[in-house]
Amino acid sequence: MKTLLLTFVVVTFLCLDLGYTLICYNTPIKWISKTCAPEEKVCYFGSVMQMFLIRGCAEKCPKGYGCCRTDYCNK
Repeated sequence: MKTLLLTFVVVTFLCLDLGYTLICYNTPIKWISKTCAPEEKVCYFGSVMQMFLIRGCAEKCPKGYGCCRTDYCNK
């Protein structure tokens, strides 16, 4: 029983996200995303000539882009 409990605790610890990281879409394809680096605090989004979507993670909001601060917010 102790072994089972210890195994459960270890698996839980390994699966936890020990520091909050932001998740942003990073391609024009809506369902492809990436986990941002710890220093990247915003998701940005924009377009070129209203045709090509540009999305990703950044430390600060890039000039000329829309930005947000929650997971998957840059749809």
